[in-house]
Amino acid sequence: MPYGDVLLHTGDFTELGLPSEVKKFNDWLGGLPYEFKVVIAGNHELTFDKDFMAELVKQDYYRFPSVSKLKPEDFDNVQSLLTNCVYLQDSDVTVKGFQIYGAPW
Repeated sequence: MPYGDVLLHTGDFTELGLPSEVKKFNDWLGGLPYEFKVVIAGNHELTFDKDFMAELVKQDYYRFPSVSKLKPEDFDNVQSLLTNCVYLQDSDVTVKGFQIYGAPW
């Protein structure tokens, strides 16, 4: 990774947003030397959208067989696994005088 003060990651840091994937990404973030790390989910972080997941889990969706094994408590608050960054979902943060708004939709 190139040197910088701020890392802004704008999604697709997992394949499906499984808790194990989010934890792995968070561990990777923790090893990076940036003063500020800001993360916004992308379309791959399915578990970050509770409404979408509630409908998906009801289906036997062939493209995501590992999702069918998830229970709602597995993804209820998956964002809380991101402890090594500021996670933005319909929210903002000011970093070094710049206001950053994040919405993964």
